[in-house]
Order: sequence, then C-alpha cells, then structure tokens
Amino acid sequence: MSELSERHPRGRELSSCLDGGLSRRRAEAVARHVETCPACARELAALRDVKSALASQQEVQARPGWLRQVQEEVAAGTRPSSTSWIRVRLRLRLAAGIAAAAGGLVGVGLWLAPPPAAPVSFQDEVRQHLVQISNPLGDQTSYVVEARYP
Repeated sequence: MSELSERHPRGRELSSCLDGGLSRRRAEAVARHVETCPACARELAALRDVKSALASQQEVQARPGWLRQVQEEVAAGTRPSSTSWIRVRLRLRLAAGIAAAAGGLVGVGLWLAPPPAAPVSFQDEVRQHLVQISNPLGDQTSYVVEARYP
C-alpha cells in the first residue's frame, strides 16, 4: 500500500490534482485513492462542480476610467475610503476587546478580594477596652457613651 492510500488527500491535493498541479506520480496515487474512497470521490466531484460553475461565469468589465483613477490615487498616496472604514472598525473592535478584558480583570479582582471587615460598633470597642483594663462590668449588657465635641 502506498503512503497516499493509507491517508486521505487534503483538499489542496485534490484541487491541485484537478488543476494538473501535481507530479505524475502523485496524481496517479491520488487517482488510485479516489477510486477506492467514496468520501474523496465525492469531494473531488464537488471540486469539479465548483470549477465548472466558476468557469461558466461571465467576465466582468471594469467601469471606464477605473484603472486611471486607481493609478492617480496610488501616485497621490491616498487610500481608498473603504480602507479607512475598515481601520475604524478594527480599532473599535480592539477597544471593545480591551474594555472587556479590563472588565473581566476587575470582576476577577473583586471576586478574589477578601471580604471587608465587619463594622464594629462603638459600644463593642468600649466593652473591649474595659475588659482590657480588668474592669469587665459583665453584669451590664450595654453602655451609654456620650461624646462631646468642642
């Protein structure tokens, strides 16, 4: 068994075989494989259909003065307006991608950040201070603290 009969030829090989772009030996190997492989035979038939459909298309004539206009624009160094619109769209896509990545990083940062400490009431702080000075006042459950500001 040849190397080609063990594997399927790629689309480019089939297309090149159809166009006569393969060496004689390679074209014969592809032809032998196509004879025994229904999938490759269908693909080659589809390529033949595409080639005949393209060959049957009418030739399109450029509008008068088109070549002269292109040559003048190239000589002047101007770019066609369509390329500037393409560049704007590409820049917008890039900006949107950067914004999405930044938003994703912020979201991951918020997700991974430790939760904020629970707020401690002023009464709890006074209670802790009193415990530290060995005066727990354990019989009182709340403290009234009056703060006066000058």
